[in-house]
Amino acid sequence: MAVYLRDLSARAPTAADLPAVKELFAICARVEGELEGHEEDGDLSAGWQRTDFQLSSDAWLILTRQGLVVGYGAVWPVNGDEAETAHKGMGAFCVRVHPAYRGRGIGTLLLRLVEQRARSALENVDDRARGGAFLTTTVAYGNRSARALLEREGYQLERSFWHIVIESQAQAAWSERVSLTLKLELEEEGDAASASKSPARLLAPAGRTMVRHYCCYEKPLVPGALCLEKREAGEA
Repeated sequence: MAVYLRDLSARAPTAADLPAVKELFAICARVEGELEGHEEDGDLSAGWQRTDFQLSSDAWLILTRQGLVVGYGAVWPVNGDEAETAHKGMGAFCVRVHPAYRGRGIGTLLLRLVEQRARSALENVDDRARGGAFLTTTVAYGNRSARALLEREGYQLERSFWHIVIESQAQAAWSERVSLTLKLELEEEGDAASASKSPARLLAPAGRTMVRHYCCYEKPLVPGALCLEKREAGEA
């Protein structure tokens, strides 16, 4: 299915675009009521500084005629120190679309650009590695549009987990801030926990408590798909 941009343009980001991309992430987070772990502002800045990540080839912006950033996509290699799924995967990605511009095919376009870039990287690995290549991403459980897009494009739900952060003031003779981060893995995907049984109700210390529910999706990068793309390009 072809995807067309009406009154929008696409280009690679530059370092000067970082504040605009951070703002897009913040807008999406406010609307969805979620914060996407490894794509938070600090990690986004660090990600752009990776030696194995190039803005010119591994990331894309969608902009309005007025220059407003309404879409962002990026893909990067995964190594053993970064992800629990590294033994199966070789790439992770994120896609963000401004809430006011969803439903126009922007997310689909960015997802396909990510996959095309990831498949092109397979040309530089041996056949054995190609057979175990995966793309993975983490999205908020409540982001139903993103989950629907991933499932429509062939991604499978790999796992689901709660991300819990508890911050409180320690009761001591001196002032000391304490932070505790927990991850609760869910063995089975099902309906969201009822309000009476949710971690937000079970964990209610003095201070700030953040409870987020995430889903990890994966899709194998089939070498045949890369060959098909080459064949179609030769026939064009």
